[in-house]
Amino acid sequence: MAVTIRAVARLAKASPAAVSATLSGSIGKGIRVGEATRLRILAAAEETGYRPNRIAQSLATGRSRVVGLMLPYLDAFFDRNPFCQEAMNGILREVVRTQYNAMLYTSIEETADRLNPFDFNVDGMVLVMPPREGAITRQCDAMNLPFVSILRPFAEGGMTVNSDDYRGGQIATEHLISLGHRRIAHLSGNDETMASIPREQGYRDAMAAAGLEPMVFPAGFDWTGGEAVIRELMGRAESKRPTAVFSCNDLCADGAMRAAKQLGFRVPDDLAVVGFDDTWFAMMTQPSLTSVSMSIPAMGEVAAKMLIDFLEGIPITTPQVTMPVSLTIRSSCGATTVPVSAETTPSSPNPQ
Repeated sequence: MAVTIRAVARLAKASPAAVSATLSGSIGKGIRVGEATRLRILAAAEETGYRPNRIAQSLATGRSRVVGLMLPYLDAFFDRNPFCQEAMNGILREVVRTQYNAMLYTSIEETADRLNPFDFNVDGMVLVMPPREGAITRQCDAMNLPFVSILRPFAEGGMTVNSDDYRGGQIATEHLISLGHRRIAHLSGNDETMASIPREQGYRDAMAAAGLEPMVFPAGFDWTGGEAVIRELMGRAESKRPTAVFSCNDLCADGAMRAAKQLGFRVPDDLAVVGFDDTWFAMMTQPSLTSVSMSIPAMGEVAAKMLIDFLEGIPITTPQVTMPVSLTIRSSCGATTVPVSAETTPSSPNPQ
C-alpha cells in the first residue's frame, strides 16, 4: 500500500500542508516551514519510503513539471548532425537535475499549429534553432506558453541563448590569415539559419581588416554543399583558387576536405580548412578538424535552466545570453599552436 502524506506527517509530527510544501519544493509560496520541521519531514519521508504522486500534484497545482523540447526538423533526434544531439544532451541534463521531465517534439513548422499545452501538458518549451519568423513562436505567444530559444535573433521580451557567431567567424579567419593565407574562401550557410549571417560578417570584417577580398560561396550546413563548392573552386586556375577555407560548420568543412582529397589536393598543405561547432565529429575527420568551439551542451543547459527558473518564479536577470566561443586547433589548418587567446566573454553583443 502506498505511503500517504498523512503518514509522513504523523511520523514527522508536522501538518500535511507542511509535508506537501516541503516535498514539492513550494516552501515560501504562502507556506512557512521551520528548518527543524523540514529536516524531520525529509527524514520521515526517507524512513517510510514516501514517493510523491506527480499526477496528483499536477492536478493540484495546474503544472506538469514537464518541459517540451522541439528540434528543427524531423530527423534531428537521430541523424548524423551532432549539433542537435549535443544541444539535447545539455537540455536533458538540466531537466533531470531539477527533477522535471521532458517531452520531445520534431519538425517545428509541421506541428506548430497543433501544439497545445492542455493536450500535451507541458509548462514551457525549449526551441532549438526555430525559424526567424516561424509559426511555433507565434503559437507559443498566443497560448501564453513560456519558451526559450537556442540560436534565434534576440527579440524584446524574449529568452534566448546564442553563441558569439560573429566572433567565431572573426577568429577562424584571423587564424588562417596569421598562417599566411590570403585567398581564403568562406562556405556560408543559409539565410533561414540565424547563425549564418554573423559568421559570414565576422569573416568579412576580418578579411577587410587585413586588406583582403572576401570570397563567399553558399554551401549550406551539410557534406554535399561543401563538396560541390570545393569541386568548383579547386577546378579553377591556381591563381584563382583558395589556399584556405572557413566553413559554416563541421559537416560542410568535412565535405570540403573530402572533395579536395578526391581531386588530388592535400589537406592542409594545398588547402587549409577550419570548421565551426567543434563537436566530437571534428576529432573524427581525416585529418582532424580545426574548429570554432561553441560549447553546445552548455548552451542547452543554460537554456533549460533559464526556462525552469522562469517557471519556478526565479527572476531572470539575463534573458538574452551570448555564450563565448574559442578556437580548437587541430591538423586541418596546418598550425601546431594557438596564436592568441580566442575566447570571448558571455553575453557580449551578437552583431546581426
